[in-house]
Amino acid sequence: DSDLLSISADKLMKLGKSVKQTDRMLAAKLLRKLVSQRTIFILLELLRDADPKVRNEAILTARKIKRPETWPVMIDMLSSPIYSNQVTAALKESGTAVLQVLDSAFYKSGQTDQVMIKIVQIMGHIGGEEAWQLLWKKSDYPDKRVVKQIFYSLRYTNYNAKGRERRQVMELLDTEIGKTLWNSCAQEELPDVEHFSFLKGALKEELRDNYDQISLLLSILYDPQSVQLVRENVETGTTDGIAYALELLDLFVDQDLKPKLFPIYDDVPVKEKMSRLQTYFPREEYTPVQVVNYVLNRDFNLNNRWTKMCAVYSSAFIPEFRVSRGLIGQMFNPDRLLQETAAWVIYNKDKAQYKIVADRLPQRDKKFLDSAIENNQLLDGLDDGFYLGIEMVMFIKSIPAFQGIPGAILSDLADKIIPVDLKARDKIIFNNPDENRPILIMSHGIIKLREGAAEVGTMKKGDVFGDLFQEGPPIQITEVEAMERSVVFRINLPDFYFVMAKHHELVQGLVRNVTTKNTKKVEV
Repeated sequence: DSDLLSISADKLMKLGKSVKQTDRMLAAKLLRKLVSQRTIFILLELLRDADPKVRNEAILTARKIKRPETWPVMIDMLSSPIYSNQVTAALKESGTAVLQVLDSAFYKSGQTDQVMIKIVQIMGHIGGEEAWQLLWKKSDYPDKRVVKQIFYSLRYTNYNAKGRERRQVMELLDTEIGKTLWNSCAQEELPDVEHFSFLKGALKEELRDNYDQISLLLSILYDPQSVQLVRENVETGTTDGIAYALELLDLFVDQDLKPKLFPIYDDVPVKEKMSRLQTYFPREEYTPVQVVNYVLNRDFNLNNRWTKMCAVYSSAFIPEFRVSRGLIGQMFNPDRLLQETAAWVIYNKDKAQYKIVADRLPQRDKKFLDSAIENNQLLDGLDDGFYLGIEMVMFIKSIPAFQGIPGAILSDLADKIIPVDLKARDKIIFNNPDENRPILIMSHGIIKLREGAAEVGTMKKGDVFGDLFQEGPPIQITEVEAMERSVVFRINLPDFYFVMAKHHELVQGLVRNVTTKNTKKVEV
């Protein structure tokens, strides 16, 4: 400490502005003891440094000194795959003092949904009366993914709703029961034919999510252990298990909630559920074409992006499904995967119509869609060697390592995929020893993995290589070579962990799949 005291603010400033990476890292470390009103701006500059090592050192300093000036800069970094985890930890450690700054950032104009969800997670981890009040204020937020995260945070601490809060939860429970009924009926109304299989699967995943959400809301109203017992008995799927679950519900659920909740859990046909709930949630019976159209046009809080993508995809195989406004509307969707799928369907149904709509798009979007579509043959599916975003998700879903993981989560992973098309003898070189090796998913062809001159493995269709997917010590590959025309899906490691941090179901699913013996392994 006595050595540190002898460094002047001017000397510190010089170190902070030095062209040498080591000097700037030293400045960030020294600021842990020497931070003051005069020197805080040096740290703010280092928090924005272009060099990742310097920035990481600065985040560590900000975490230790807990100065309010650093918080807005760190909140802006929450959307970064590289720094998100460090700044989340730093903000959590700042405690209740940071809550108001987080609250203001949540409502900041143009704030991304990713940052909002992270802010809610941090508030939930900090906890305390002030945090709960701020979270409850957001429980009527229009984006239900944010609301879902709020209730995860409340459930994390066994929070119990009282008074006005109970009424709010009851309203959300009503909405969730309505969604569950609608999705059950839609799944029932679609015939068991191949081109509806993905849409039926997506609705099944949504239903699982709906039941999870109902359980989550019930556990904030009633005793969490009783709700868990109900859920476990329902999941057995047996008549006795469900009967016991309903008896349990009868003991603790409010009287006015029973007529809505019981039919949803009861072991009766979907038509029976629909007739019993018709007074609360009126719904007509639809034809398959109408179901697809409704899924396309429903609010994103009612059906997620993967279900909508599957609806667009299935419309390509229905001859009587014309190019509707709902389909054209998806071409203007900011979601790249949905936009691309809709453009592909419209192009294959009516090329003239596609040209008219595409001309109205910004040049960048039009270029992206034209290049994606001209390489894709509608009826070849995954066999044409070129992948639409939706085809990437479909392919990943078929790999044992990703089995049972919902399509909505894999869609977020597909956003981060860089498809690499290799001709025979083409190579990918990894020559930076500090660089984290990416996740590689083999979708077409055969490639060899090398560490220096030694060949360490072969990958064929369906194999996955990278952190998490290997047993034993990690292999630091330096080169990949294609044996024939091959397509490799590359996901950079920070992007992969960023998606994992957002979805605990992805972590659980991967751990389950990777640790089971039947997971396909790279031949090493």
